[in-house]
Amino acid sequence: SKACDTCASCIKMHILQHPNLKIVFALPAARSEKNDDNGEGKFQPDIREEIRSQIAEKAKNPYFHFEIPKATQINIGTIRDVKKESSLAPYEKGMKIFIISDAEMMNDTSANSMLKVLEEPLSDTLFLLTTSRKEKLLPTIVSRCQSVRCELLTDADIERALTERETIPPEQARLVSRLASGDYSAALGLVHEDLVSERAEAVRFLRATLSGRSVTLLEDIEERIAENDRGAVDQFLSLLLVWFRDAMLMKEQGVEGIINQDQQEDLLKFVSRFGNANFPASIGAVERALELLRGNVYLPLVLLSLSVQLKRILLNAK
Repeated sequence: SKACDTCASCIKMHILQHPNLKIVFALPAARSEKNDDNGEGKFQPDIREEIRSQIAEKAKNPYFHFEIPKATQINIGTIRDVKKESSLAPYEKGMKIFIISDAEMMNDTSANSMLKVLEEPLSDTLFLLTTSRKEKLLPTIVSRCQSVRCELLTDADIERALTERETIPPEQARLVSRLASGDYSAALGLVHEDLVSERAEAVRFLRATLSGRSVTLLEDIEERIAENDRGAVDQFLSLLLVWFRDAMLMKEQGVEGIINQDQQEDLLKFVSRFGNANFPASIGAVERALELLRGNVYLPLVLLSLSVQLKRILLNAK
């Protein structure tokens, strides 16, 4: 039946505090002098507060993406909790719902444990596994789930939502929608960023890469990873990716269709200097860096490797 949005059960679900609902997401390795029964340890107060804060944020904004600082994986202890709770009767009338956010973050041990849970489903229990990287899940897990594909939004969809829901000025909404690449969560994050400054940082990294001054490049990398914020580096690489795609479009068909319309002059200079470069190879290098980043590879290694590849691709074409 349709939710009424007024009863106690609906209100608790709306704020993600219903006892029949459990949300699972990647967490940092727990550290304390005394471990729990699973050997996982107990979380520090700041991490527990961060978890509560992010769940509250998710309740306010369904597009919010859980990203606990220093989170590395969905560990076996978490899945054991899911297994135990799923075997119990519901706390309240109705179904029990377990949402496994970014399910690809399960390690091999936790994924195999989750598989056992899915092999023996209970009639009053629903498991929702969300992921943008289905290929990273165990095939046996995928085969036991019903796939529901959520397509990327169009630029027009995002632009309209930003202007109507967030009252963002049309010009800013247009730029953000293009940079978001079909992801409304990314668009909401970009709304509050200084995009001019962020894009300038991406270009600065590219210049440091091509300058031949390794000291400058290493300083730039150290500055970028100082906070160990993978989300910020992800955004930085995404903006660099857009830059190369714009450069390729400009080379092939001029300014029509490029995202960074306000950076036409800088793009023209870049294309005039590196027009013979293999831009698809540059795009592939950044995409691989993003893949490594999202796979929790050591941050300095990701950026240093990328800089070496881009330097080879661009300078060898001059």
